[in-house]
Parts: sequence; structure tokens; C-alpha cells
Amino acid sequence: MRSVDVVIVGAGPAGIGMAMALQQVHGLECEVLERGQLGESFRLWPTQTRFITPSFYSNPFGLADLNAVDPISSPALSAGTEHLSGLQYADYLKSVVETAQLSVSCDCEVHEVASTADHRFRLTTEQGDYDTKFLIWACGEYQFPDLKPFPGAQWCMHYASVADWRDMESGHFTVIGGYESGVDAAFNLLQHNHGVRLLVRRKTWDLPDVDDPSQVLSPYSRERLRVMEDAGALEVVYGVDVVEVSCDNQGGVRVHAGDGRYWDSQTPPILGTGFVKGGGARQIAEHWSWDEAGHIRLSENDESLRTPGLFLVGPQVRHDAMIYCFIYKFRQRFDGIAREIARRLELDCTAQILTSGTWGPFGNPECCEGCAC
Repeated sequence: MRSVDVVIVGAGPAGIGMAMALQQVHGLECEVLERGQLGESFRLWPTQTRFITPSFYSNPFGLADLNAVDPISSPALSAGTEHLSGLQYADYLKSVVETAQLSVSCDCEVHEVASTADHRFRLTTEQGDYDTKFLIWACGEYQFPDLKPFPGAQWCMHYASVADWRDMESGHFTVIGGYESGVDAAFNLLQHNHGVRLLVRRKTWDLPDVDDPSQVLSPYSRERLRVMEDAGALEVVYGVDVVEVSCDNQGGVRVHAGDGRYWDSQTPPILGTGFVKGGGARQIAEHWSWDEAGHIRLSENDESLRTPGLFLVGPQVRHDAMIYCFIYKFRQRFDGIAREIARRLELDCTAQILTSGTWGPFGNPECCEGCAC
């Protein structure tokens, strides 16, 4: 049994970024547990997938790289590219861990989380048991795809199961979903000389009165969509609510829409339908409080409303209409958690690092009072 102040589960940008923030709390011992390798989810991305948020080294001017997990590093500087691949970003995370000398245990899957009578946590893992006062869940969502969005989805292939678009069999593909993964799948299939039909409920790239980039298609994906449309290579079908996929005895697949329309395919449809609500937090679902929409209800400091001492970081964090599903969003939550843990342990933190303005003027809520920028 190893006893530490804080255990973080997950060594992606949320887990590593949170560990970097906690490193500024003097006297605190923190351990990061990862069931795979550093940046495992990014290592599982399709080879051709790129970050939709651009990286740029603007740190010297007080504005951190959008994809950085600490204020002084930059993925753009380490990778030398603007839209990183999954492997490039995983390597960036590895360099951050090595430079900061964070304590990370890889190949250490957590099998069970139990709350003890004295308000601590006991974790049963691949590498032994851990006892901790605070537990931070940072498991993300990519490794938890929604494989059952409708009946017959087993005849489809989810975006997250694709390793390399070059390995797809020749043919014409039907892609279901008009958000980031659906558009990315269509683009990469076309790049490798496949025919593509994209089925979408609505134009996610042209929604009125929406200014949150978490709810509309990113500029990066819109640009790629325009390239496909200008080339006349992409068939887009709008107003499609897929209700079922069926398969005949010859291996043909039919995609059924709620309005009676259908589309036949000799190749498995590609699911760009997203991930399970709550993502990796569903692994310990009993420790969270859930709302009717299937999202986790959290305190102001992102603590579980059901289990004191348990915090959530990463893309599943929501507060009312605010969605923190991008790195540049959820990294702003690290400070509040670090300060709260430091307060409860009666430890000092490095004020010049853990400040509300760490992430530049747009990461400073005090700057935005009555501001229209």
C-alpha cells in the first residue's frame, strides 16, 4: 500500500497539466496513474488525424499556446508544426513529464476505487494498492466511444477504431455525423481516393447565434469541408436522423433514416457520432452525481457532489452552459483545484505560478468583467 496526498488517474493533457499545477504546492506528494502510455489516447488517433486547435509559440508575449498544459511550454515549439498529430502531442506530453520530473506510473490500470470511512480513497491497481486523501479523475473520452447510438450500430465502424485511413478497403463509404470526427473521416477517405457520402442532421458549420467553438464546427474543419465541396467530391445529405442500420445475407448494409429514407453500402458505415457522455468518468459512475442529460454535476471547484475529495478534470467538465472540452478551456480549471487542495492540506502554493492570469489575458476571468473582446 502506497500512501500519497493526491492520485491523478490519466496521463493525458488533463492529468499531466493538473500534476504540473499541483507541483507548485509545496510539500505535496502526487502520483499520476496511466493504464497505457503517456498520452495513450493520442497514440490511438488515426495516423492522419490532426489537432483542430492550432498551436503557436506566443508564450513570450503572455499568451500561452492553445494546446499547452503548462504556461511555459509549447507543442508548436517542440513539434515544429501548427496542427499536431496524436503521436507528436504524446511526445510533447512525455517531454513535459521528463522536464518537470513528474511521478507517473504507466501500464498501471485502476481496477477499483473505494471510499474509506475516514474520507480517503483506496485504489486497487495493476501495480498494487494506493491510499490517498484526494483523487483527481482525468481519463478523457476518446477511449470510450459511443458504440450503440442506434440499433444495428455493430455493422458500422467507429471513427475511434480506425488506425490508418490508408488501410481502408476500396469502395464508397457512408459517414454518419456532421461534427469534427465525421468531417475528418470524410476528408481522409477522399484523400485516399474513396467515394464518400456524409449524412448529417444539420449544418454544424452554419448554426445561428452560437459563439462557442465547442458547439459548431471548427474553422480548421470548415476549411477542409470547403475544399471537399469546391472539388465536387463530397455528397452531403442534410436532415438525416439515423434510426437503424441493417445488414443483409450478402454483407450489404442499409442505413435507415427516421423519415423513411435509406442508403445502401457495401462497406461498413463510419460512425462519427461521438463518445459516451461522461467518458472515462463512467468507470466510477457511482461516485458522481449525474443530471438528466447524463452530465456530471460538480461543485464550483469541480469536486464531486457525491464523493468529497474526488475532482474531475478534462473535457467532461461542464458548468451550466460552459463546456470545457478543449485543452485551452479545461486547463483554466487546474488552478482552482490546486488551490483548494492546498488549502485543505494547509500547504503553501507558488503564487506567481498559480494565478488566474497564468494563461494570458483571455484566461483571466477578472479581465472579462463587462468586456466584449
